[in-house]
Amino acid sequence: MDPILQYLQNQTLPADPAEAQRVRYRSTRYLIINGALYKRRFSLPYLGCLTPEEGHYVLREIHEGICGNHSGARSLAHKAIR
Repeated sequence: MDPILQYLQNQTLPADPAEAQRVRYRSTRYLIINGALYKRRFSLPYLGCLTPEEGHYVLREIHEGICGNHSGARSLAHKAIR
């Protein structure tokens, strides 16, 4: 997430040529809106990119918090996307 964000904001690439090519290729699927990184999807709305800590928080809330049920994998993924 960080190399793509750096490339989209400052046009800076990693020193490794293979990694730089990978970042350039992958960054076409992302955009920045109000300082936040989002991934473009074909049939879904933009998906917000989360740090690992934010991702753990979201999954913890889905499992234990207000959404508190242990549903199947597809249902869990759909809740996380929403």
